[in-house]
Parts: sequence; structure tokens; C-alpha cells
Amino acid sequence: MLASLRIIGLQDVTRAEELSLMTNIYRNCTVKIGLVAALSLALLTTCAAATKKAAKPSPGTVSVPAHIREGSLVAGGRAFYAPRLPEDVLAGIRLGRQAKEVLSKWGNPSRITVGTVRSEGPEQNVSPVVPGIPYTPPQSNPFGAGLTAGISQAAALLGGLQNPAMGGLPELPGAQPAGEAPKPEAGPAITSEEITWTYDLQNGITLEFIITDGLVTQITVGGQGPWGLSKTRTGLQLGDTYKLVIWVCGYPENQKYAGRFLRASYVDKQRVLYTFLNKKLVGITIALVPSELM
Repeated sequence: MLASLRIIGLQDVTRAEELSLMTNIYRNCTVKIGLVAALSLALLTTCAAATKKAAKPSPGTVSVPAHIREGSLVAGGRAFYAPRLPEDVLAGIRLGRQAKEVLSKWGNPSRITVGTVRSEGPEQNVSPVVPGIPYTPPQSNPFGAGLTAGISQAAALLGGLQNPAMGGLPELPGAQPAGEAPKPEAGPAITSEEITWTYDLQNGITLEFIITDGLVTQITVGGQGPWGLSKTRTGLQLGDTYKLVIWVCGYPENQKYAGRFLRASYVDKQRVLYTFLNKKLVGITIALVPSELM
């Protein structure tokens, strides 16, 4: 009888231990499941927030449909921005900086052209004079200096399109130069030296920097592209299509054909001129407008 009681007591102790062990296992599993659930919920919340943030466009970005991007040399993985500030940087150089910054970045020019700009005094309107012999680009390179021809033509490129009265400038650089503009009737004449530094890069891109009195006053990049350093503030670059430029920048202030080239002016607000050949962007010019050269 005593032995039976001992056996029953041992069984009760064993059952109690088993029950305690099962309880501990249950608690541990519950804690682990709770942790996994909490981590999963946090991960889902983070992913949802990231997806929502990614889906929301950044302020100032321009949404461009795929069919508008189609045809550009680089169609994917790009961002475009609304034109809010005037363009002031191209080819890694900022307008208004000293000429030595161009030499520091790009080295010795491939070609150098020298000319002068004469304008009326501060109390008169600026009326640049065309140099007697503008630079003529080589026939083998239609994207060379043929896109611009000196700061004296900046008025034609970045002002003359809006002001036909400032005529007397070549329709296309390399064409026969026109006669000098009428001399000012009043006010002292101001003569500035202009230097054109042209760089023919190995990738087929041509750069032009117009230097006036030691400062960079005009920059042009030309070529078929694409080329990262030809990007503007809006994200446009060489090789883009006409439709993409219009979509991002809006309708041009003025458009004009110069030979085979179509020039679209966004001068008043953006200080930039786009040059197209066969509806592809082959030239980008930014410059200080005449009022900024005084």
C-alpha cells in the first residue's frame, strides 16, 4: 500500500513537472510569435511608407510619359524638373566665372578666335557689333562652332530672336558676316575684347566658351550626345527630342530656322537657347544677356 502511494505521488510530481514545462514552452512560443508579429508589422509599415513616399513626386519634378521620352538617346532612369531658375552652368563651367576655370577643367583649346564687341554707353541700349571675320567651323563637323559665333552674336541668339531690330547678324555662324550695326548717336562707345575657345572632344562633342574681358559670358555644347555634362537644370541634354524639350520647358518664346537648324529660344526666363537638327537636340547655348554684360 505504501509503495502504491509512493508511485502515485511520483506520477503526480512528474505530471506537475510536465505541466510546468509545457507552460514554459507555451509562454516562450507566445513571446516569439508576438515578436515575429511585431517585426512583421513594423516591416510592412516601413515598406508601405517607403512605397508611398516613392510614389509621391518630389516638388518641382515634371512627369513625362513614356511615349514622350521615346526617341531620346537616353529614355529611362531620368528625372526632369520644371524650369524655375535661369540656366547658368554648362559643361561644368558657370557663367560669369574667370576664364582660368575653363583652362583648369578643359586645358588648351583646340582653336582660338579673337574679336571685339562695341556697344553704346550705359545710358543707351546695348547694340553689339559683329566682328569682321567670324569663326567658320570645319565642314566635317556640323556641330562645331556652327551653333554659335561669339558673344557679339549672343544678342542674335539670346536676344535677336525677340528683337528683329538688332539685325545685321549672320543667320548661321559660318555664313557670310553682315555689316556693322549703326554707330551710336550718343553716349561713349565701350569696346570689349572677346575670345572664343573651342574644344573638340574625342567623344564627338564640341564646346565653345566665349570670354569677354576675362569672364565666361557664353557657353555652348554641341554634338549628337548623349553627354552628361550637357544637362541643364531641367534635366535635358544632347540627344533629346524636340517633343521632350517642349514637354519639360513649355512652349518656346520664339522659334526660328537658321539653315537646317531650328533654334528654340527660352531666353527671357531660362537664359537658354536649344538648337535642333532633324528634331533632335544637337546644341545648347547659355549666355549672359546684353543687359548683364554692361
